[in-house]
Amino acid sequence: MKGVQYMLTMEFDYEKLADVLAPKLIDGLQEIVDRQLENQEIPYMLTIDQLMKFLHIKRWKASELLGRSDFPVLREAGVLIPREELFEWIDRNLDWVKENTSYIKAV
Repeated sequence: MKGVQYMLTMEFDYEKLADVLAPKLIDGLQEIVDRQLENQEIPYMLTIDQLMKFLHIKRWKASELLGRSDFPVLREAGVLIPREELFEWIDRNLDWVKENTSYIKAV
């Protein structure tokens, strides 16, 4: 008598998964940011070196980021990145952050 073989097929809806995970990811990131802010680990204005450390990126990637027209940077007194505007930018550009930094992996 021969054994019966079964094949299992599953469909996966990536958009539904993203809809479920994105809010949880943002909430988790916000919790970590809030904790870091309480500990004063993130200054109100970041330098390029602090930005690189915060996002876990190299200088060339930081330069690319600072060259984006939508990235918040003040150049009047050197190069400074306002913390709150940086967080808003991260929220609006999660795909770029995931693809180009180790920030989310480190969190």
